[in-house]
Amino acid sequence: MTLGCTYKEFLACKPTEFAGSEGATAALRWLEKTEAVLTISKCAEEDKVMYASNLFKEEALEWWNTILQAKGRTMAYTINWEEFKEVVERKFCPPYEKERITNKFLNHKMIDVNCREYTTTFFEYARMVPTLAYPEPVLISRYIWGLVSEIRDIVKAVRPQTIEEAVELANMLTDGLIRTREENKKKELVQKIFQEFKKKETEPSLEQPICRNSNKTHSGRCHFRNTPYCDFCKMTGHTEEECKRKTNICYNCGETGHIKPYCPKLTKTSNTKARTTDGAKTNARAYALTTQEVEMIPDIVTDIYLS
Repeated sequence: MTLGCTYKEFLACKPTEFAGSEGATAALRWLEKTEAVLTISKCAEEDKVMYASNLFKEEALEWWNTILQAKGRTMAYTINWEEFKEVVERKFCPPYEKERITNKFLNHKMIDVNCREYTTTFFEYARMVPTLAYPEPVLISRYIWGLVSEIRDIVKAVRPQTIEEAVELANMLTDGLIRTREENKKKELVQKIFQEFKKKETEPSLEQPICRNSNKTHSGRCHFRNTPYCDFCKMTGHTEEECKRKTNICYNCGETGHIKPYCPKLTKTSNTKARTTDGAKTNARAYALTTQEVEMIPDIVTDIYLS
C-alpha cells in the first residue's frame, strides 16, 4: 500500500462525472480528464479505479454495478488503471465509433484561416487514436497535411523537427495571411470606390439644370426662351433695367422712391373712402312706423311690383 490522497481530496479537484450516453468521443475525453485529476491529486495506484468509478452515473453506473455483482467488489477494484480504461473503451467506444473517430482524424483539415481551432481539434483526435499519431514525424506530417495550401508548402519546406515547431510556424504564417487578406480587401474597396467615382464623372448627369429664362429645372428647349427675364427678381416679363423692385417704382402711381404698400396716393384714397363710408353711415336714419301712421302718410310706398 502506498500513501495517496483521500477521496475528499480527490473530489476537491472537481473531477467530471460520466453518464455513458454522451458518445465515444465524450468517453475518451472523460478518461483523459479523469487521469489528469488522478495524477494531480497524487492518488495511489490501488485507489484510482475506486475513485474514478465513483464518478459514474445513470447508464454508466448501472453498467458498473453489474460488473461489481459479477466479479465482486474486491476483484473489481484490484484491476489497474490501464485495464480499467480498456474496459471502459470496450463498453462505450465500440469499434465502429473508433473507426468514425479515425476517419475524422485522417480527414481533418484547416477551415479558412482558423489555425488555432484546427490545432485544438487535431490534438483531441490524436489523443483518441494514439496509434495513428506515433511516432512524432508521423504526427508532424499529418498536421502539415491538414493546413491550408497558402501556408502548407512553406511549413513543409522548412521541415520542422518537432510538432511544437510546426504549430508555432503555422500560427505565425496564418497571422501573416490574415493581415495580407485584410490589406487586399482594403485595396479592393478603395479601387471600387475610385472606379465608381470615375464612372459618375464620365456619365452624363441625370439631374436637370436650372433654366436661366424660366428659373425652373427642365430639359430641352425652354418655352420662355423669347420672354424677357429679370436677373434681379428672377421673374419673367421684364429685364433687370425695367425691374420696378430694383428701382423702387410704385406699381400704383408709377413714381419712384416708394413701393405700392407705402404709396401716399393709395393711402389718401383709402382715407377718403373710409371717411365717405363713415359719413354715410353717420347720416343714415331708420324709422319704425305703425300701420296707422303708414295709412296717414300718402308718400310712403307700401308695395313693390316687378314686371
